Amino acid sequence: MDLYDELPESKLLCDEEFSYLLEAVQQSGVCVVDFLTLTSKELARLVQRSINEVFRFQQLLTHEYNEKYLDMCENSSISPDDGPKYFTTADVAIDELLSGGIFTHGITEIFGESSTGKSQLLMQLALSVQLSEAEGGLAGKCVYITTEGDLPTQRLESMLSSRPAYEKLGISQSNIFTVNCNDLINQEHIINVQLPILLERSRGAIKLVIVDSISHHLRVELQNKSFRESQENKNYLDKMAEKLQILAHDYSLAVVVANQVGDKPLVNSPVAHKAQVTDYDYQLGWLVGWRNSTILYRQMYSMLGGNPNNDEILSDDEDYMLIEKMMENINNRGYEFSTQREGSVRPENMTFERPPSGFINRQKKKRKFDYHVPNLGLTWSNHVSTRILLQKSFKASTMIQRGEAHLYRGDDSASFWQVKRIMKIVYSTFVKPGQIAYQITKRGIETA
Repeated sequence: MDLYDELPESKLLCDEEFSYLLEAVQQSGVCVVDFLTLTSKELARLVQRSINEVFRFQQLLTHEYNEKYLDMCENSSISPDDGPKYFTTADVAIDELLSGGIFTHGITEIFGESSTGKSQLLMQLALSVQLSEAEGGLAGKCVYITTEGDLPTQRLESMLSSRPAYEKLGISQSNIFTVNCNDLINQEHIINVQLPILLERSRGAIKLVIVDSISHHLRVELQNKSFRESQENKNYLDKMAEKLQILAHDYSLAVVVANQVGDKPLVNSPVAHKAQVTDYDYQLGWLVGWRNSTILYRQMYSMLGGNPNNDEILSDDEDYMLIEKMMENINNRGYEFSTQREGSVRPENMTFERPPSGFINRQKKKRKFDYHVPNLGLTWSNHVSTRILLQKSFKASTMIQRGEAHLYRGDDSASFWQVKRIMKIVYSTFVKPGQIAYQITKRGIETA
């Protein structure tokens, strides 16, 4: 019987009156759950003992469970001071998008491709959390755990120098505790041992814990070659996430992590399959921030056996089409472009480089298709309170949008494009989904 595992302090384990019953229970394979759910008559038949003996044991066991666990389930009032708080991101528009800022008592995930500004935003939060409550902060310190290298202190100093008010308010790097994890074992030790000790010693002073990034070592070192390993990985992720949630709740702090992305390609299947609403693949698009057109396209792709025959579901890339049209006009009209080195160069002799996002000039239009997903899967997602997606793409430059391509001087068509960055709230316990454009400046992440 698993009584020792479920209730190790139970007096029934040492009660001589039930020694023979416990031996019979062990031989019959009956567990504690059976004693709590089955009738005495059913249990007596299973263990081959008298119904009176089974009934007495069942009553005592139920009484012990009630004493231990019922008190934990009683409703208790929570004062406003114990509930989630939030602190500013140092940008008014982003704060409005997040209904105030970054919330405590939970895990906030920031994911996206490389060079989207994840670390920039994390460093910005490490500074803004130090602001007083009157200024929108929590007057707290920060723990910054890195997994891909040391904390870029020069970038932090650049942010501080570009915000003169921060120095007057006492914001500095000295309020940021930082440690680097070289491997998964080191990361596990820091989260499970060193971090709790630091939080206990500095109780109330630390209001933000950052992990940049949470999946760097996990995706490399966790093996996933068998079903057993897959289940063990899920259990590992559950325990890690629960540990972070417990720390966030017990110490009234915010846990903000960066997450990397992987690919979710379309799988060609000769057999048509209609996904059910309860299927993970059906719900995936809304969990990772895909566009509605991508979600519908994938569903139709599956339903039609890998051949949707309707690319119109995907949105056209109007910026690409506009630039392509401009380039055709330049070539057809024979515009001359002057360069600093060679005077004038005729369009028919020019070689236009491919746009930075991989477009092909011969195409009439380019379908936008989402395929990136955050690492660690559904197991991790279930523990995330707020998921923020940072996206980087390219759009036509202002010169092209105004139809002023004739003013262009040079031989590099990449200047026809400019970076477009979008911050998207995929889901959150505290705020509705939404998005906003942003840019990376010396001050950090700011709305455009």
